[in-house]
Amino acid sequence: MRRILIASLWLLACTASASDTLRVGSRLLVAGDSAAQVRELLGRPDRVTHHRSRRHGRGVAVLAPASESWLYRRDGSEITVTLVDGEVAGIEQRP
Repeated sequence: MRRILIASLWLLACTASASDTLRVGSRLLVAGDSAAQVRELLGRPDRVTHHRSRRHGRGVAVLAPASESWLYRRDGSEITVTLVDGEVAGIEQRP
């Protein structure tokens, strides 16, 4: 039960970041954009991290959406784009 709650909160956190945007030149990358749009705007990522889509605990399988984090290094900063089921779920930029 606890794992289902954690998975639900994780999904809620992903939808709460729907206001994430990133300006790339004169265009915007926003939550909900496709992976193809990310590649078009930012190019090939410097690093891709895959996250598991299924977790097991105490004999119960908890399904979570398949996700990836794409890391870009641009102009001395790091941009992490989190994709869930092929769509942008979050954008984080660090100096």
